[in-house]
Amino acid sequence: MINWLMKKLTKNYESIPLFWEDFNLQKYQKYGAKNSCMLHIHPELKNDEHIIDTLSNLVDYIRENYDMEKLSK
Repeated sequence: MINWLMKKLTKNYESIPLFWEDFNLQKYQKYGAKNSCMLHIHPELKNDEHIIDTLSNLVDYIRENYDMEKLSK
């Protein structure tokens, strides 16, 4: 599925997304911050632990320091 999505997102574009984050506001409101964000990484980068750790820290920082309800509207 990720390969299909990458092809869909990059068709006729000159740039490609290396990562993106999905935020689930309903899950955040019901269960809290844990597992409310899903980080998607380009398949070529998915095995690099440094990138995964850095992006995970970035996602945690965004979730802790910004109003997620305001960002999701």
